[in-house]
Amino acid sequence: MFDYLSIALIALLAAISPGPDFVVVAKNALAHNRTSAIMTSIGIGAGILIHASYCVLGLAIVISQSLLLFSVIKYLGAAYLIYLGVKSLFTKTNHLPSADRHAKQRSPMLAFRDGLLTNILNPKCTLFMLSVFTLVVKPHTPTFVQATYGIEIALITAVWFVFLSYGLTIDYIKSKLEKVQHIVNKLIGAVLIAFGVVVIFDSH
Repeated sequence: MFDYLSIALIALLAAISPGPDFVVVAKNALAHNRTSAIMTSIGIGAGILIHASYCVLGLAIVISQSLLLFSVIKYLGAAYLIYLGVKSLFTKTNHLPSADRHAKQRSPMLAFRDGLLTNILNPKCTLFMLSVFTLVVKPHTPTFVQATYGIEIALITAVWFVFLSYGLTIDYIKSKLEKVQHIVNKLIGAVLIAFGVVVIFDSH
């Protein structure tokens, strides 16, 4: 039980910490709608499940020890963050009636893909999951229990971002943010690009 509580606290703190996942959820919440943000959140949770799966299978150790493989993940992740950032920078602000804007909303699957790729291509998630599993998994820990650890982290992460999605799409909050939407888009784009650049030059 102590291990589950420890993982819950670590996972929640990691999810709350500002990072690419946070920025992508905010981007889709503000540029599109609540459904888009929620699907992005679910995609992030699915990404955590993928990280947990290879941790359970022991592949995380291989990735952490293979400079080439880790570098490939690192640069793919950086490229995707920069791509999202550039798209956000050049997004045109629309002040259209609700019906027209609804027609232009991002499809749920594309929003899910945003969350999934942002998470699985983030090399820091690889290191985070490896560190968590190293902390709580012992040689005698059953595979089933290890799998429940991964599911717990994924659920906590997804629930946090769904909560964030609701908060950012409350009419009052979103109406205030939409007044400075062009600034928000540029800021989100700049932050995503900055994250991508940091990933490229981060030697740790």
